[in-house]
Amino acid sequence: MASMIMGLADQRPEYRVAVFGLADKLRRVLHIVLRHARHNRYRFVLSPTQGIDDFDIALVDVTVRGGMEVAHTLRRLPNPRPVVTVGRRNDPRRVCDDLLQQQFTMNVLPILNGTVETYRLRSSTSASAAHETNARRPRALVVDDSPTVRHQLSLALLRMGVESEAVGNADDALQALDGYRYDVAILDVVIPGMDGFRLARQIKRDPKLKTTPVIMLTSRSSPWDLARGALAGCNSYLVKPVSPKSLRETVLRNLAHGVQSRRRELARERAAVSTTIGG
Repeated sequence: MASMIMGLADQRPEYRVAVFGLADKLRRVLHIVLRHARHNRYRFVLSPTQGIDDFDIALVDVTVRGGMEVAHTLRRLPNPRPVVTVGRRNDPRRVCDDLLQQQFTMNVLPILNGTVETYRLRSSTSASAAHETNARRPRALVVDDSPTVRHQLSLALLRMGVESEAVGNADDALQALDGYRYDVAILDVVIPGMDGFRLARQIKRDPKLKTTPVIMLTSRSSPWDLARGALAGCNSYLVKPVSPKSLRETVLRNLAHGVQSRRRELARERAAVSTTIGG
């Protein structure tokens, strides 16, 4: 039976989380966090077993003996479930753990949310590819003054199934945006012409472009720079060097967000047209 929230049936999508190797203290924390996350957009419940058909997301502590092997095995299954790894940043062998032990309470729910959104986008993309072989692939605009970075990003995006156009300055970026609707824009801060923050603001202020997700990818990481990114309307802020995993998850998450934003915008436009016609 579905759980009840404020007397109403809980209609949120439900995902079962299986834990592997997690210490009892962190298990209790996880149980408390999930139990009290009543207003989260997804409902997460702990799976009582670890059978492959009994969970949707695996949470694996890779600091325990055999943890890394468990994570690798789960990812190699024929129909793998998303795997979230829990580790320590001070271990040089594990620099790309999804969730750190010392930040577990604060970050476990956002990490689970992001994992679900990435997984849903991949599933949706795979289903669309299977039924719509001629569907347009997502397209990204990359703005960076370094030819090397532009080339590396273009290759990384291509591996995600995302086509891209790369330019080296703000003027070329605005010209490209004027002639094509991109699904995501990836900007450096230091570029010729206006800087990345000003370019992001210009994108977000344009009624035709405002739903385009903007990812800032830069070596500038001071608190002031992060605040400027948020004020400019950036959807995500990544600091170079960025791991392929973080880049992939951020791009896929923003592509999903952009699709949802455009759908809402189209719905508003249709409603406005209907009102005008009806009036």
